[in-house]
Amino acid sequence: MAINLNDYKRVAQNLKVNKKNMREFLFDFRVNGKRYRKVETLIERTGWNKKDYEREAQLLLIDYRKKVEANTGNLQITSNTRLNELWELYFQTLDKSTSWTFTKESFYNRYLKEPLGKKKLDSIQEHHIMAIIRHLQAEGMATRTVNTTLEILRPLFDFAIKNKALRDNPTRFIVLKKDNTKKIVINGAEMFKRIFEGINDYYSSQPFYRALFLFGFTGRRKGEILKLKWENIDLDNNYYWIEDTKNNEKQKYELPHFIKEALLQIQDTHTGLVFKSPVTGRMLENTDGQMNKLKKHLNMPELTLHYMRNVLVSALAERGTEAITLSGMLGHRDATTINKYLSLSYHNSSKKGNATMGQIIDAEVVE
Repeated sequence: MAINLNDYKRVAQNLKVNKKNMREFLFDFRVNGKRYRKVETLIERTGWNKKDYEREAQLLLIDYRKKVEANTGNLQITSNTRLNELWELYFQTLDKSTSWTFTKESFYNRYLKEPLGKKKLDSIQEHHIMAIIRHLQAEGMATRTVNTTLEILRPLFDFAIKNKALRDNPTRFIVLKKDNTKKIVINGAEMFKRIFEGINDYYSSQPFYRALFLFGFTGRRKGEILKLKWENIDLDNNYYWIEDTKNNEKQKYELPHFIKEALLQIQDTHTGLVFKSPVTGRMLENTDGQMNKLKKHLNMPELTLHYMRNVLVSALAERGTEAITLSGMLGHRDATTINKYLSLSYHNSSKKGNATMGQIIDAEVVE
């Protein structure tokens, strides 16, 4: 029976679900240029939701692909292999337990698949890659986002070299500017208050983005914000948990009242991701567009989520906040530049820091 692709929607790499049946999945992938498709209908299980079925389907997909690869000689990658085919093979080797793996998957599908994916490996040259980089720069993408291009392509081509499909890596001589991680912030308290008022003003009628940027304003990393779930927020006791952190540990923080107010105004089922895409319902892939609007509103071209962390540290340091408290607020495992043997309480640090933030926000700025 022919498969009608219009009956399915994508839920993960090489995996689609039937739009009318959350237990029916379509496996769709290529190995050595040949396309393999298979429909799998899972047994109905009591208490399972669509996420449970999706996880089960992903495991079955991995098993099915391994069987196909075992029968086709998966590692016979050649110079004629197309980049999309190489990516599918390479992706299977990545650690699926880390969020960075799926960030790379999202970036590849969004920015690299269309311009490069159908090209044969030996036809891809440095100028093809630089054209993508220049396009991202022209779109106003953050330096960190642009650099992700090489963080994906460089090991991908190395994978091809290891499998004797290429002799050289076309990204070899490409060097990109790195973000200046030591941006100097002058008059931190004044800038801190300006950013706070700007976020609340520009997103006064959009609690979704108001909450998102206020989390960044209080020290959270972009990845931590975008992966935050409603289940990790205790609105009654005013705290939240960050589970998937840069340090791979759970961290508890106090929930500031101004973020809580924004969260309560978000029209949502309050389950799963807090900051899910209003279009796809999945995790937001990019916040650069909204950040560019906020930069323009504040007339602050240097503003990024990471820069907000710099401003936070400068503003609180001006008020005499201890380095150990600042480290805890930012989610550092230890205050390495102060005393790496001091233990940190993220919750207590965030409470102390939030109290000082309140003083700065409520204070009059003296010219």
